[in-house]
Amino acid sequence: MMKKTKIVQSYWSKAYKNSPNNGWAFRETHYMSWALSCLQLKQFYDEVELVTDSEGANLLINKLHLPYTSCLTTLDKLNDENPAIWALGKIAAYEVQQESFIHVDGDIYIWKPFPKRIENAGIVAQNIEKNYPFGIKLLSEMRDRYFSFPFLPSAGDMCEANMGIVGGHELDFFRDYCSLVYSFLDSNRDKLETLSGGVSSINTIMEQYLMYEYAKHCKKEVEYLIPNLSSTEMYKLTLFSLLPRDVSFIHNIGSYKKKEITSDRLARLLYCAYPQYYAYINNLLRQNII
Repeated sequence: MMKKTKIVQSYWSKAYKNSPNNGWAFRETHYMSWALSCLQLKQFYDEVELVTDSEGANLLINKLHLPYTSCLTTLDKLNDENPAIWALGKIAAYEVQQESFIHVDGDIYIWKPFPKRIENAGIVAQNIEKNYPFGIKLLSEMRDRYFSFPFLPSAGDMCEANMGIVGGHELDFFRDYCSLVYSFLDSNRDKLETLSGGVSSINTIMEQYLMYEYAKHCKKEVEYLIPNLSSTEMYKLTLFSLLPRDVSFIHNIGSYKKKEITSDRLARLLYCAYPQYYAYINNLLRQNII
């Protein structure tokens, strides 16, 4: 019998602490999101690995008692890195994988297993982001500032692979891709501060854009969880109200995290699905343990 896919999550403490409330409207939602994400993954997958640093292991394993089956503190090696480059935590997690995997962000919650076409694919990602104004503007700015790219970017549409989920069994591809990202970063470090959006704007280019372009460059096919998702429909990934009948996959992308209603709905969902964890997290917060 074929071994069930391993799920991986990554948590770089330094990057999370770099943004107010860890990117959410309320501090407590950060903890509740990680709890709900991990617990739902464990409903459908036997093996859920955490790749983190020592501080992250202390929070998610020792304090929150989330049921990860294994924990690597690989991300301690990023202690001297700029936390604004948050994608480095994910890149380091992909790089360390020794078997087929699917990396799932901590703001994603599933209500059924991923389709077999995703579990069995060589390379997977969430969806294609095509001609997003932010990406087009940033890429143009980087060219104007003579950023060095590892290969000639393709002409035409500006596409990125949304990596809310990413992975597969082509581990050589991911190792090469990770090396490519490090090389890209090292050759452009002196220019990062010149970006109008700040250093953090480099994340989507170095992670999503390079992933899409490198797969294309290698003539590798990427299997997308949601193959045809337009920019105007991305918001549908955040609609808790559609669970579980109409959707089985929620991804709290970008600005939606900062909405109070998102935090409220997430808290209610954790309370209904895992009341003991909801009470436990609130208790830890009251005692200032987290």
